[in-house]
Amino acid sequence: MLFFGLIRDYKGLDLLIDAMPLLDESFQLVIAGESYGDFGKYRQAIDSSPARARIKILNRYIADDEVPRLFSAADLLVTPYRSATQSGVIPIAYHFDLPVLATDVGGLKESIERAGTGLVCSPTVESLAEGIQKFFQSERELFIANIQKEKKALSWEVFADALTGFVETL
Repeated sequence: MLFFGLIRDYKGLDLLIDAMPLLDESFQLVIAGESYGDFGKYRQAIDSSPARARIKILNRYIADDEVPRLFSAADLLVTPYRSATQSGVIPIAYHFDLPVLATDVGGLKESIERAGTGLVCSPTVESLAEGIQKFFQSERELFIANIQKEKKALSWEVFADALTGFVETL
């Protein structure tokens, strides 16, 4: 699993770290992104976690040339946000055909559930662990097919056709 982006309190990384011991030894987490604020509380939570050996940390700026490797190596992007309106990381995941587990905050639920590009759970430790397990028991290929449909529907070509059609009606 991948947690990617700027690390800020509202993004709920602590919830995901606390969910890791509820998952069996087959689950791995990569935290990749620069911390805006003190990373100490996350480091302490990881160091005291029974799952610490399964959590890898890249607490730094992630260069553009590293992004493909991180997203391609993951099976699931987890966005455990406590609050949000949208997420700029989700379109990156879609670019790499990577399904998403997001929490039910802001507009995340509507965009993911409507398109069938991942799963949505509550912003709690238990719900995150259940959502992760549910994803890995699901047909990943169905999520990927839905991501590919969504990318096509949101493409510049479709937008340009709609805009041209609108202009022609004027």
